[in-house]
Amino acid sequence: MRKLIMHYDMDAFYASIEIRDNPKYKDKPIVVAGGVVTTASYPARKFGIHSAMNTLDAKRLCPKLIVLPVNKDKYAYESKIIHELVLKITHKVEFIALDEGFIDITDIISRFQSKESFATTFRKRIHEITGLTCSVGIGPNKLTAKIASDINKPGGQYIFNNEDEFIEFIKEKNIRKLPGVGKQFEKILNKNNIHFVKDIYPFSLKELIAKYGSSRGGMLYTYSRGIDHREVEFNRAIHSIGNENTFRIPLDSEEEISREIDALFQWSYNRLQRKKLLTKTVSLKVRFKNRETITRSKTRFIPSDDKEILKGMLDEILSSLDLVNNIKLLGVSFSNLENHSSRQLVFEKLY
Repeated sequence: MRKLIMHYDMDAFYASIEIRDNPKYKDKPIVVAGGVVTTASYPARKFGIHSAMNTLDAKRLCPKLIVLPVNKDKYAYESKIIHELVLKITHKVEFIALDEGFIDITDIISRFQSKESFATTFRKRIHEITGLTCSVGIGPNKLTAKIASDINKPGGQYIFNNEDEFIEFIKEKNIRKLPGVGKQFEKILNKNNIHFVKDIYPFSLKELIAKYGSSRGGMLYTYSRGIDHREVEFNRAIHSIGNENTFRIPLDSEEEISREIDALFQWSYNRLQRKKLLTKTVSLKVRFKNRETITRSKTRFIPSDDKEILKGMLDEILSSLDLVNNIKLLGVSFSNLENHSSRQLVFEKLY
């Protein structure tokens, strides 16, 4: 049976939650932000405000902009509700963020009148339960589903029935429309007279790889044609628990770095507690602006969920590193996991 993948994406997730909880913000330009915008409402976006923008710059674009603080616990709670709703449909789900995910609907679509009716029912159900809107895309793979979900935002849906429909849609679009084509790569492509997706088609796979390398060349060839063999990864055993953040504006002060690491630790620790797990290993991941990535870990013999012990292990890792500036990514995770019942069983055997 031919694969059928759906991508759902909550619309302006953080901002939408705040508007739902505070109707006075409806139709007003608001952002959820600290020093940097994390989410902008659609009225705010009309002023050119977008995520990762400095909050002060956003205020210059819109002097009446309403800035609300980030409340990750609230957003995580809403995300959990959405995840539970999705898992009632199928467990073939890959949650890739708090507000979006891929669903393999190959085996369940026959229960519905059509792909359109399934997408409509899904969106309505999310709205009924959460009061929030989402956009949905369906296609033969992750790539096409992801791009489809962005076409009729906010609160809409779009379906690609096959790769040919995708090519018809994408061929006249700017080359930046393809995932993986950033500003710098776009400049390189433009110098070679590649401005639109259709400009890729005259080149063979071999030619693109020779010119841009196997990774980028292969990506241009397959993605421009709607080809994507990635699977929806589901039912994975929990080997580690953690969280990481990528920063479009590199961190360049000890205060910022310390604040982000503390937040990541707390986020990961909360997940460890919710899943009632113990851990032996604490790890810190750091990626710098030059793409250099380091990972450091500390392991103890006896697993624990004691916050003070685990934070102490993280602090020991930090004391061995010189984290100054130009940090693009930070991550904190726990591995070598055990559940509480396993530890209790060991204790019973000892005694």
